[in-house]
Amino acid sequence: MTEYWFARRFPVGSPRNAMAPVHWKGYAIVAAYVTLLVLGGVAFAWLGASGRLVLGAALFAVAAIVGASLFIGLSSIKGDKTRTVADYRKDARRV
Repeated sequence: MTEYWFARRFPVGSPRNAMAPVHWKGYAIVAAYVTLLVLGGVAFAWLGASGRLVLGAALFAVAAIVGASLFIGLSSIKGDKTRTVADYRKDARRV
């Protein structure tokens, strides 16, 4: 059985195809994404304040691209495309 880290937020057939974490590894990926964005923002502010605005913007862009690629890639690879988050919560209450 495959271990899913993410699941659909809306039922199959909905025009929205959003994924949300349902496993601690999924939450870790979300935390890594947020951390990369915060670090990129800090680097942008630090370098911008010291007169190297272009370098700061480039570092922020790289952090955002790497973080988004990691998040989107892993959510599509490790995501359950048939069950929703509500299904996982319902199963967790039964145990």
